[in-house]
Amino acid sequence: MKRKFLALLLTVSTCLSLLTGCGNGNAEAVTADQTAENDQQTAEGEEGLIPITFCRTQSSTEESDIFAKLDGESYEDNRWTRIIEEQLGIDVQYLWIASSAEQQTQKFNAAVAAQSIPDIVCVDKITLKNLVEAGQVVDLKPYYDQYASDLLKSMIDAAGEQCIQACTFADVQYGIPYVDCDLETAQMLWLRQDWMDELNLEAPETTEDLKEIIRAFMAKVGDGAVGMALCNDLHGVTMGIKGWCNGYGAYPGYWVEGSDGQLVYGSTTQEMKEALSGLAGLYEEGLLDQEFYVNDGTKSAEALVSGKCGVMYGWHATPLWPLQDNIDQDPAADWKPYRIVTGKEGETIRPGINMMTSTWYAVSKNCQHPEALIQLLNLYCEKVFDPEKNEYSYYANPGGGLEGVWRLSPVTLNSANKNQQTALAIATPLETGDPGDLYGEQLSMYEYSKAALDGDTTLWGWNRVFGKDGSQQLLLRYQQDTDVELVSDAFYGASTETMTTRKSTLDSMLNETFFKIISCQISLEEFDKTVAAWYEAGGQDMTNEVNQWYQEQ
Repeated sequence: MKRKFLALLLTVSTCLSLLTGCGNGNAEAVTADQTAENDQQTAEGEEGLIPITFCRTQSSTEESDIFAKLDGESYEDNRWTRIIEEQLGIDVQYLWIASSAEQQTQKFNAAVAAQSIPDIVCVDKITLKNLVEAGQVVDLKPYYDQYASDLLKSMIDAAGEQCIQACTFADVQYGIPYVDCDLETAQMLWLRQDWMDELNLEAPETTEDLKEIIRAFMAKVGDGAVGMALCNDLHGVTMGIKGWCNGYGAYPGYWVEGSDGQLVYGSTTQEMKEALSGLAGLYEEGLLDQEFYVNDGTKSAEALVSGKCGVMYGWHATPLWPLQDNIDQDPAADWKPYRIVTGKEGETIRPGINMMTSTWYAVSKNCQHPEALIQLLNLYCEKVFDPEKNEYSYYANPGGGLEGVWRLSPVTLNSANKNQQTALAIATPLETGDPGDLYGEQLSMYEYSKAALDGDTTLWGWNRVFGKDGSQQLLLRYQQDTDVELVSDAFYGASTETMTTRKSTLDSMLNETFFKIISCQISLEEFDKTVAAWYEAGGQDMTNEVNQWYQEQ
């Protein structure tokens, strides 16, 4: 579990639908009088603190790794709530702290029904759309334009216009995106590098090359060997099928443009059929985890951790989990990322990427100070990202098991390209051993990577992300190499009517067939029959709705 937490920490990407919450405001423009009144009230001091409400989900990891080491700090009273009170005159109040994601959803739904959501909330696209349609959130653009610092604006701008378009309804911007890095959704192939070196194997370029590597690895391991790791979360970022499929020009779960300029669901294309055929071939030969369809990620990772498997598809944070667990058991082990392989030699590599930003901050119509959200985000950016302030080590990552202190803030923000910038910034310092003027997260990642290079294998994962030959360097190659073309998911809007009511069922139809084809339980020809049934059961309606949206962009 700790490795999973670290992986989430790396991307600063909280994947819950509901992260935080707050309450009152309207969609009118910010007037000069209102601005002056708000500024005066905000500056009144302790006697005139402005209460702003939130909600959040309790984290056992935070309790054990942070609160146990921080004397006297809690969700309600910590270094973040105190600086917010001192500098902004805001009293952070939690309407509830849910004990689980399920309880959070229940409590939030009840608040929506009662029209009493917290002042500031962080929600997914579907929830935001529902709140907009219910008239429970306000237009945030006038407050953003009025109050956002240059640093905050630069971080939002770096994520691209899609993040703003996704929270805009009828030309009104109802959200502030919790920006994230689209590039980091690209898949890569992870191989046991120590085995590659021992067996004198070269980097694979095609699926046939990869098969040869899998065969060689399995022969080396002997009894109990597992070929390529795969789990029953077919579309997951670790041990899923996306990277393999991308090598065939297939993009499961994506909406991609066809030859006629119309969007088509990537899980239904003939390229997808070809990719499934390749996976079935691996399975039939015994080169694929034979029990993948009943194993979740944790179970499937056991073969990797125990040294029985040396091949998997994953994402940039895979070194933190599950690969670090393998290094902990066998410090002599080593893994490196490679570009995804293609079905045929000489083909362009086309990794799929999608909008990583999945949540947006919104402000309740009942919140009397909507500008508070922008002020809080300004403060967070100042303390965590501003090189002049350089207070990252106190407010974000003091180290020593306190890497997640940033989570104590009621609002947080990611940077769309900070990990790539960090990898570039620490490359030369790692060679020279001189950190120079590195600061904040860049300094921390330099220190972690340097310690790993000096023999601290407990920090191997961080170096394999940010250091030489790491995942961030490979992502930069994806951007730079002339034989690589990134393919984006073309649909980033709110769920259409059919998506809301039938997408889960439609996806289940396809996934069930995928499982059975890969595990050789049914013939490949069943793919076409399932796709036809998918269109008949609502897939055509969904495709029509998506293309109507696409034409309006």
